[in-house]
Amino acid sequence: MKWEYLTPGIPDNYFERDESIPMTKEEIRALVLSKLRLRKGSKFLDIGCGTGSVTVEAALLLGEEGKVYAVDKEEKAIELTKRNLERFGVSNRVTILSGNAPEILKEIEDKLDAVFIGGGSEVISDILYKVSKMMKPKGRIVLDAILLETVNKAIQTLENLNVSNLEVTEAIIAKGMKTKFGTAMLSRNPIFIISGELE
Repeated sequence: MKWEYLTPGIPDNYFERDESIPMTKEEIRALVLSKLRLRKGSKFLDIGCGTGSVTVEAALLLGEEGKVYAVDKEEKAIELTKRNLERFGVSNRVTILSGNAPEILKEIEDKLDAVFIGGGSEVISDILYKVSKMMKPKGRIVLDAILLETVNKAIQTLENLNVSNLEVTEAIIAKGMKTKFGTAMLSRNPIFIISGELE
């Protein structure tokens, strides 16, 4: 499958899906990618890659000279990400690591330009401390979460790390659904997107 546009936000139905594997939906993905501020040739890490939708879009944006690392602890997610990478022809730009973050991150030797942490984690603080040591100066950290507890932990940790330009955005997306009477708007869960920049 070919995505012929420069804009992020590939429609969700372009990806192979599995209802048991989380996916960053297209509108949230577009917001996340805008907060990451990726450049051609950047080195990027996607923790909790799930379906691989952010991994795929990042690989397309970074081009042949870029490098993407995708991490997930679920083998089903790893296999699904691999299939979606093949589907979009970007497998050669991505290294996939199967295991728990932050432990698995020791396998990455590159200094990173940007990191995305998807869906939150009970060990979000440990992950943030670990990735902060793996990044270049001015590196971007972005995460999304649905739980207020995850948001609170993430903000506190990023403040302790002296992250600058710390932003919190709440996105509430509603999608139209055709009914016999017209179009009804169905709301999805509110998503918090937290972003900042290392000194």
